Order: sequence, then structure tokens, then C-alpha cells
Amino acid sequence: MVGKPKQVLISIVTVVRNGEMFLERTIKSVISQTYKNIEYIIIDGNSTDKTVEIIKKYEHQISYWVSEKDKGLYDAMNKGAKLANGNFINYLNAGDTICQNNSIERIVQNIADITNVYYCRASIVSNKVCWIYPNIEVKNFDKWLNLNLPNHQTIFFPKNFYKFFFYDLRLSIGADDDYKLVALKNHNTKFIDEIFVEFKRDGVSSNHKDLKLFKQRLKESFIRNFKHKRWVRLIIDPFKLMLMYCIYNVLGEDNFLRFIRMIVRLKG
Repeated sequence: MVGKPKQVLISIVTVVRNGEMFLERTIKSVISQTYKNIEYIIIDGNSTDKTVEIIKKYEHQISYWVSEKDKGLYDAMNKGAKLANGNFINYLNAGDTICQNNSIERIVQNIADITNVYYCRASIVSNKVCWIYPNIEVKNFDKWLNLNLPNHQTIFFPKNFYKFFFYDLRLSIGADDDYKLVALKNHNTKFIDEIFVEFKRDGVSSNHKDLKLFKQRLKESFIRNFKHKRWVRLIIDPFKLMLMYCIYNVLGEDNFLRFIRMIVRLKG
């Protein structure tokens, strides 16, 4: 077993493109952390708004940043991983925020082995509802992981994972799920009982109304499940995606979110 070094270095990678409306709150939540051994990297996809101006405003507190064209979200995240030096990496997208100023400090206090994957709870927020994921009632996390994947922004991936495995660019919407599955398969996984991040449901991954995105999700579910030999999910996932698409488009967003919250509780 590899133990815990005296000073754990945490790399946080923020990916952004045209995020002038929400990037600053993400930056502030990182640079205000009481834990100071943080390497903060921002990868901007050649923004055309005032995103770069915001980055420059805080660049003395940012370890590294770049603004250039990329092949999308996951290509940018791969760039961040290649630049990172931390014992762990955490991907905090623009618009997401760390909940408390001492959150990283509390996480590090619970790290016992730098080869483990660690994950926490997320506060998931939409315009009308919010919930905690995993919900507070969950007690058996080994059982929970059989049916669920942690929220991506709450995971701390160890260096011996993120330097050797990268996001699959064939998966333009769900490469993060694939990345998590590889990590969980190859590393011991430990839960830290902290609500680490506030995650806003306003990105492409939260859009279940668009037919084109539905078809892409369906395609990616087949790629991912074949890749990981999840044979039961080959049947379950298309049905689940169809159900979510129908609920969103027939019954509306409010009922869709109520359905998601109900499923989360049942699976807990």
C-alpha cells in the first residue's frame, strides 16, 4: 500500500468556453480554500466573450491557464490532466462551485492512500428543485456503487490513474461516465461524507429534450456498455433513456426532475 505523503497536492482543472457569466464564482470557490497546496489549471476553448479577461483578473492565483481551440469538453479535460502534477486531480467545470472554504482541507484529512479513488456528495441544483447526491439516507456505499456512479465533480482521481487513462473522445456527451467506470474498476474507491460541490444542471448533459442528443446518448450507451462488458445495461440503458426523453417532452421539466429525484431515492 502506498501511504499518504506529508503534503498532498490537489490539482483542480476547470474547463470553460464563453463562460463569462459563471466562471468567476468557480474561480473564487477554488482560490478561497483554506487548504493551500492546490494546483489550479484553467483550460479555455478560445472564448470570444470576456472569459479570458476574468481569467487574467485572477491569474496570479492560477497555476496555469491557456486559451486555444480544442476538440470539445473532453479534449480540454485531457489537456488539463496532461498538465497536472497533483497526487489527485479534480475536474471542476465552470459554473460549479466548492461548497465550503475548508472543503478541500476536510477532504485531504480523510485521504489515507494516494492510490485510492475518493468521492463525496454533490448538491445538485436546477431552477426549481435541488437534491443531495448520493442522498443522505445512503449508508451502504459498496451496494450503492453497484447501481450508481458518483457525480464527476466530486471525484478525486489519483495520479496513477489520471496520467495513464484519458477521456474517450468518441463519447461527446458521456465520456465522464466511461472515465469513472475505468477508475472504479481499477482502483479501490472510498467515500468521504462531505457535500463537496454545488453542481448546476444547465449543461448539455442535463438536456433531455433534444432528439439529436437523445440519439447520441443511445449510441454512446452501446459503446460504453460493450467496452465495459455491462451486458445487462445494454438492455436497461436504452429503455431508461427513452423513458427520460418521453417524460421530459410529454410531461415537462418539473415532472422530469420529480422523476429523477424519486429514482435517486429508490436506488439509495
